[in-house]
Amino acid sequence: MAQSGILIKLFWLAQFVIFWSSVSSQDLKKLSEFSPGKIETVSVDRMGNFFVIFRNGSIKKYDPDNKVLAAFKKGEAPTLLQPWYHPKIFIYQKTGQKFTEYDRNFQNPEVHTVDPSVAIKPLLVCPTNDNKLLVLDEEDYSIKKLNPATNQVVTEFYVDSTEFKEKPRFTFLCDYQNLIFLLDRNSGILIFSNVGKKVNQIKCTTANFGFFGEELYFLDGDKITFYDLYTEKSRDLKSGAGKFVVVTDERIFLVTEKDRVVVFENPLANQTD
Repeated sequence: MAQSGILIKLFWLAQFVIFWSSVSSQDLKKLSEFSPGKIETVSVDRMGNFFVIFRNGSIKKYDPDNKVLAAFKKGEAPTLLQPWYHPKIFIYQKTGQKFTEYDRNFQNPEVHTVDPSVAIKPLLVCPTNDNKLLVLDEEDYSIKKLNPATNQVVTEFYVDSTEFKEKPRFTFLCDYQNLIFLLDRNSGILIFSNVGKKVNQIKCTTANFGFFGEELYFLDGDKITFYDLYTEKSRDLKSGAGKFVVVTDERIFLVTEKDRVVVFENPLANQTD
């Protein structure tokens, strides 16, 4: 019986390897393409909506079929936008050290300011899954988890700046599945435990990253790399070169160097379990 069970597991493992090999080598099915404007960065929410942040500070929210669901006009591009914790849309502006929560239509703003007692130079601020905030202080590279209701620091740790060959360029911070992720455009993605222990560092020069089930994904040259957060194994999906990528349950949005958005069908749909 034990040998039979092993053979069954090996059989299904072989089927998965065959499936993934065929997916990674095939051409993605292109669904559409459009040019929305000069793109600064992109994001996505849990509903599969695609957010485009433009260099002039405006933002547009698209559904999986490229229909504009909401638009926002602002004079300055946000330092960080995090719409993941639907239906709230979180925006942080380094200028003024303000973070604002909007509803799903960019309305009914709730504006707050990072208290100077929390961080001297708050570079990045983002929400967490348990309704707290993460604050990266550029002054000492500390990351604090803050209870915004009481302004109390729950946990704090420091990013070791001595390990960087050049001054880090931190552009994105978030938490996911009890881990903290920090993007350094010069060296890659740093991964910490929820108490600040460094778990891993993925060396790359990607401009953004996201999550697909239990995998972290990012654009690496002309392919999308999927890194399993638990097995630490990676797999690739050839997509073509670009600046940014967003993967949802239904779609893959690839932003090219010329700011065109190419929309593909996601061949990994229903493979997140």
